[in-house]
Amino acid sequence: MASDTPESLMALCTDFCLRNLDGTLGYLLDKETLRLHPDIFLPSEICDRLVNEYVELVNAACNFKPHESFFSLFSDPRSTRLTRIHLREDLVQDQDLEAIRKQDLVELYLTNCEKLSAKSLQTLRSFSHTLVSLSLFGCTNIFYEEENPGGCEDECLVNPTCQVLVKDFTFEGFSRLRFLNLGRMIDWVPVESLLRPLNSLAALDLSGIQTSDAAFLTQWKDSLVSLVLYNMDLSDDHIRVIVQLHKLRHLDISRDRLSSYYKFKLTREVLSLFVQKLGNLMSLDISGHMILENCSISKMEEESGQTSIEPSKSSIIPFRALKRPLQFLGLFENSLCRLTHIPAYKVSGDKNEEQVLNAIEAYTEHRPEITSRAINLLFDIARIERCNQLLRALKLVITALKCHKYDRNIQVTGSAALFYLTNSEYRSEQSVKLRRQVIQVVLNGMESYQEVTQYSLTLGTWPFLQSITPGCPPTSFSLPHVQRNCCLTLCNFSIPEELEFQYRRVNELLLSILNPTRQDESIQRIAVHLCNALVCQVDNDHKEAVGKMGFVVVCTGRLPPSS
Repeated sequence: MASDTPESLMALCTDFCLRNLDGTLGYLLDKETLRLHPDIFLPSEICDRLVNEYVELVNAACNFKPHESFFSLFSDPRSTRLTRIHLREDLVQDQDLEAIRKQDLVELYLTNCEKLSAKSLQTLRSFSHTLVSLSLFGCTNIFYEEENPGGCEDECLVNPTCQVLVKDFTFEGFSRLRFLNLGRMIDWVPVESLLRPLNSLAALDLSGIQTSDAAFLTQWKDSLVSLVLYNMDLSDDHIRVIVQLHKLRHLDISRDRLSSYYKFKLTREVLSLFVQKLGNLMSLDISGHMILENCSISKMEEESGQTSIEPSKSSIIPFRALKRPLQFLGLFENSLCRLTHIPAYKVSGDKNEEQVLNAIEAYTEHRPEITSRAINLLFDIARIERCNQLLRALKLVITALKCHKYDRNIQVTGSAALFYLTNSEYRSEQSVKLRRQVIQVVLNGMESYQEVTQYSLTLGTWPFLQSITPGCPPTSFSLPHVQRNCCLTLCNFSIPEELEFQYRRVNELLLSILNPTRQDESIQRIAVHLCNALVCQVDNDHKEAVGKMGFVVVCTGRLPPSS
């Protein structure tokens, strides 16, 4: 059973301070700008946690309101020290990075921060003398700057926002930089000239970036230990360059097999080259690739008995030459994952529960399109079979839902999976703490998707799992089903006992579902059931609070007119 260990004092204090900033750490200057109290000094361990937890609260807790000048608390390195921070989504803007430019950052992860512009490139230079690890994953506008007024007639035909691409920025002066993630940058960024000044890169992620000539990678052949080329359209020339990087321990050339057409096919010869030339390889991801038949032995030839990870018994012929099993092998949506003997301690794939959970774990942060399909598979496992790793499955789905709050595919598949993972069959294995985490992420989903619900649904009372067409944006048809799945999941809990810690929030969400202007009657029937259970079994104070919220008026408005 999962542990009910209470939160640490550090976690409780951090949460309290973040929810009461102007009453604890700082004060409001001119009723707008946050300033740190002059008698406070905070070391990096506390400052890093405050910033990272703040980002987590903004992105994962719908009832937490961000403060516009939060980052100004950390503007002075004499009273605050930041070293390792992870920022994500639209929370971060140019002025926020500018506010902390005097800090000696060692690690800066910026993920999907689409509001950052080329102004932030100049701010990054302030960290050049200390920065060791930098991620600009999904920051698609950071290489754009605003065009001069009146000078964008031609540009507007291509770029309606009248922005132009900055091509003269390089990482000159970033002498300590070892880890760099440029995943999902725009295609026109001149990657080769951008990276040329970096002499000792150890890890590089170029996910989604297309380059016909990868020869520039050989400048790090004696230092590069990790290379990610997810969704790069590969060729034989790319492979010839990759096998020269003899220090590689992690290589990811996986792709989303449904996003576009790739001519490149993985052959027995290519896999053999990886084994022969990359002797230090510990992790390899070839998910989504078309594999030619001559890479594996036939079912008839596979040795019977218990599965083995020993390279000598490998069902994948080129991997028989491995000196030792790989730590990780990515085979999601790859036919090789269905073989019996795979020489790796951890395999991502779609063959069984273990492989599916490994896939969700590996791809959640940066590949929501893959994660949603993996959760789809977990949904089928939980619905048809028995989930053997329940606690791990629940935690992974919760993490995915928090990480991608506005990704409709993940919200639909994740909320549907939660219904089956929290039913009575598994209740004894779940702690109070874990079930509360499920409730919170379910309520987040209901809040995020309560706006577009003008659809009549007659789909019974089972969680709805929208079929996902990769490459096509989900329609608003998916939105009411997130709420529907969330309401059904709440029915798996003891009401009102398990919902009491979020009592007012639950009732407000249910009242919004019962709004007369909405037409999705199947969701409203579930909401009425939940409302009834919440109101009838609580004390007078709760009943009075619900009455003041307009509960009786709304519910009576749902009654059919008398004949």
